[in-house]
Amino acid sequence: MAEALLELKGIDYHHKIASPTLLKPFNKIGGLGIKNISLNLVSGNIIGLVGPNGAGKTTLMKLLAGLLIPDKGKIVFKGKELENMIRPNWTKKMIGMMHENVHWYGSSTPFKVIERLFTIRNMKNNKIEKFLDFVGLGIKAHDSLDSLSQGMHQRLSLACALIGSPDILLLDEPMNGLDPVAREAFAGVLKNLAKQGKAILISSHQLAELERMVDSVILMHEGEIIEKGNLEEIRDKYGINNDLILKFPTKVANIKEIFSKNKFENLNYEQYKEGDSFTIKINSPKGGWDITTKQEILECFVSSKIIPFDFRSQKIELVEILSAVTGLDVEKVGMSLRGKNG
Repeated sequence: MAEALLELKGIDYHHKIASPTLLKPFNKIGGLGIKNISLNLVSGNIIGLVGPNGAGKTTLMKLLAGLLIPDKGKIVFKGKELENMIRPNWTKKMIGMMHENVHWYGSSTPFKVIERLFTIRNMKNNKIEKFLDFVGLGIKAHDSLDSLSQGMHQRLSLACALIGSPDILLLDEPMNGLDPVAREAFAGVLKNLAKQGKAILISSHQLAELERMVDSVILMHEGEIIEKGNLEEIRDKYGINNDLILKFPTKVANIKEIFSKNKFENLNYEQYKEGDSFTIKINSPKGGWDITTKQEILECFVSSKIIPFDFRSQKIELVEILSAVTGLDVEKVGMSLRGKNG
């Protein structure tokens, strides 16, 4: 079983809001934040952190990075509870963080940026070229920062987060501004890091990209974790598995007979007209569809000489899962995700 590198147990944090009084002009009170957060970051896993605007994702990331100090709760690293959370120097070697929307400008180069950071950390400079090669910046090592694309900026930010070989990586909106090719390359780098045993937490509103690379997700809403785990398990729990869609040029009159003849009489389905065609939607069983069952259902129609011109599993997007868990409608969730990350 993979090792839990970092555990949070019952963590609370509230942002401090100025509330001056006559006798206490600098008085502050607790405002919004996160509450009762418990999670594990496991070696070799990529976890997606998802939630509507204001859910508390950025607050949680900053707390994990040691930029905020929890009001309450426990932090356990590699099985040992951390006693000093007031000045979290432990984060310097254990945690690497890639902040959102870091832009690199000027006549400096990726090599010089990393060289300066290596010097600050008292690290040997003879490994810089190999270091930049790993994140795909080797051929751009001596190009000016002004000449780099947004994808190269993101790679340089990732390289900075990797200095010191941290066990845990926290990435805030790492796919921002990347074209599809750059996203694919960046995802490949992250998967290689996970294979090396890093625990990676990614906060992102680009759910389609996130869904393709994560092992599990943490769903947040109003400062709390409302669901976490494997996507398939969450889909099953909330009954949002992918339906099977078949489209025909004409109405299919004998569906029950076709299914019962092939031992699929227990399937739940509906048929309806869409434009000039007819659609049969078959409700997904618990656990979703396996390839064999889908092939057998298709063969039911083909053997009856009723051939669909379209046959596919309806894709359930992560935004729909978030909608089902939070109770918000899909449109509101989508609009919130397109806003500033919270």
